[in-house]
Amino acid sequence: MKVVTIVAPASPVSLSEKKVIESFFKKEGFDVRFMPHTFEQERYLAGTDENRAADLNKALTDSQTDIVIALRGGYGSPRILDMLDYKAIKKANKKLFGFSDITALQLALYKKTGLVSYSGFNADCAIKGVDPLLKETFFKAVNDERLVVDNLKPVVKGVAKGKVLGGTLTMLVSLMGTPYMPSLNGALLVVEEVHESPYRIDRMLNQLRLGGHLNRLAGVILSECADCVAKDKQDGTVEEVFNSFFNQLGIPVVSEFPYGHIPKRIVFPIGKKATLNATEGKLIFE
Repeated sequence: MKVVTIVAPASPVSLSEKKVIESFFKKEGFDVRFMPHTFEQERYLAGTDENRAADLNKALTDSQTDIVIALRGGYGSPRILDMLDYKAIKKANKKLFGFSDITALQLALYKKTGLVSYSGFNADCAIKGVDPLLKETFFKAVNDERLVVDNLKPVVKGVAKGKVLGGTLTMLVSLMGTPYMPSLNGALLVVEEVHESPYRIDRMLNQLRLGGHLNRLAGVILSECADCVAKDKQDGTVEEVFNSFFNQLGIPVVSEFPYGHIPKRIVFPIGKKATLNATEGKLIFE
């Protein structure tokens, strides 16, 4: 029986929801454990930075733990990046699952350790119910099964290979200028967002452009941007913003990657090599 340890690097959920989360994992055949400070709360954070970091360090190096899953996103994981024992975490090599705000943590782990982690699944997914696609790809990751994503929409045709990086755009951009920003040289960049106006997404992508990150990419994988609609129609759409930044790069680009702040999404590995076939609309992980 695999041991799942749940930790809260970012925002909290209510203690009353613990039983729902615990029941889900037990029903799926896991031995589920919670770190000591998981259900604390300080403002919008799941307890103090020190306690969240201590729990995360312990969970990611615990000899009895097989899988570490973030409780939820929200906000908070970037605050503890400089409190983690990356050397010990690399040696222990645990599977970490998370989503949204946890993107910052996962990209930092990749930068500091080279470890692969899995984006798309937080423990609080169990509260509202887990979509079949989310569940299927979660277990593919747990069991180290190969992931192939098809039916992607070709935007710029071509084939590219590289390590898949990215996730929530806000979190990626928040790492720029820090020691935790991974190199995007030769990467296949995944982009998703939620509750951001097109001009704000434009601003974030432009920051990446000015930093020299976009012209180093091997390919682009555009995901769902939930509720990213302009108040004024004259401001245009997110799709138009994406086109203005990515279509002239001369690299393969696809859209409609089933990932983002939507129920029907996949879990995919951050930092794993893959082949993007933007002509056939496929992403094949090694």
